[in-house]
Amino acid sequence: MGIKDLLRFMKPYIEPIHIKKYAGKRVGIDAYSWLHKGAYSCSMEICLNTEGDKKFQYLNYFMHRINLLRHHNIVPVVVFDGGDISCKDATGQERSRKRKANLDLAMEKLKEGNRNAASELFQRAVSITPSMAYQLIQILRSEDIEFVVAPYEADAQLAYLSSLEPENGGIIAVISEDSDLLAYGCPAIVFKMDRYGNGEEILLHKVFESATCVPSFRHFDKELFIGMCVLAGCDFLPSVPGIGIAKAYSLVSKYRDLDRVLSMLKFEKGRQMPEDYPESFRKAVAVFQHARIYDADSESLKHMIPLPEKLLQSLDGDLDFLGPGIPPSIAAAIAKGNLDPTTMEAFDHFPSSRPHMNPSSKIHAFGTLLRQEATAVSKSESCFSIISSHKTGKEKSKGKFFKPT
Repeated sequence: MGIKDLLRFMKPYIEPIHIKKYAGKRVGIDAYSWLHKGAYSCSMEICLNTEGDKKFQYLNYFMHRINLLRHHNIVPVVVFDGGDISCKDATGQERSRKRKANLDLAMEKLKEGNRNAASELFQRAVSITPSMAYQLIQILRSEDIEFVVAPYEADAQLAYLSSLEPENGGIIAVISEDSDLLAYGCPAIVFKMDRYGNGEEILLHKVFESATCVPSFRHFDKELFIGMCVLAGCDFLPSVPGIGIAKAYSLVSKYRDLDRVLSMLKFEKGRQMPEDYPESFRKAVAVFQHARIYDADSESLKHMIPLPEKLLQSLDGDLDFLGPGIPPSIAAAIAKGNLDPTTMEAFDHFPSSRPHMNPSSKIHAFGTLLRQEATAVSKSESCFSIISSHKTGKEKSKGKFFKPT
């Protein structure tokens, strides 16, 4: 997930922090990142769709961290992934293939009675679905937590929110495990946040301004940085054989022009470089700059950054790779968590046999259970106390469309 080996390469720019640094601020949460981590503890129950509440432990994990943020007077803004974009199809298919293979192996180990081996394989097989996200959305609503479902990539939506002022629904930082956020241009990202609030932070302005850190990016602009990330291999385009993050950095640093980099890559790699690589490369770079996101003011889709005329002409009007257009009413319904972003079905019209879809009353009851469990955990570990969802007017968020309704 993300740019291959980017965080390892950027280690000189990573600093340990505690999340309380952002007290009084609005911070974005990459929802699927926490959902994936939370699902590890109940992956077998999710994959087997067993009865009982254990398969919902991913919700407990998520709300434990939400309450940690609220304890430190941080306003969490939860952003969910939406539908897939076409240039990510190959990545999605490969991930599905691996999950299916791990699921088959897990079932074999389970039949053999080897539950430990099966459990590890189920963790690799588990997939977070929109219906699981909807379970969380209902709890977020009951807890008055801001959220939005992106039309496509949550990373793009988070980057867009990072560009807005807080009074307009913007955020000051993002908590995630996805290095793509660096390529999208998020100014502050916290990785590997643990249950106590400790994490690792990268500030993008320090990356471009530091005079002492190596590798140096002082002669890079944002487009060159994105180009380096795409060359190294990302979800939208695999790298050319033999090109990793270090080689990608070396090429971009030497030539400081992406067209020249592509020319030299073709000269060096010859037939190892696919014929359509330059076009695919430019599209991948464009995704990190101009992906479609949901805009609160217009309640419709727009591009993160407007497309320049030269790029529009080169694409000949074909913009679906940035996320196909969606009518405003549909986009708003997705953003508010009322429609499945992949099927466009209304969540409250799912048949009762749909996995993980429990009646609303059970969700609210489970939300109460989560708070009780989290309180018990915090008392036993002296980690933090649970914040009541009844906030004062001063603590209420100023978000325009994330506010649960």
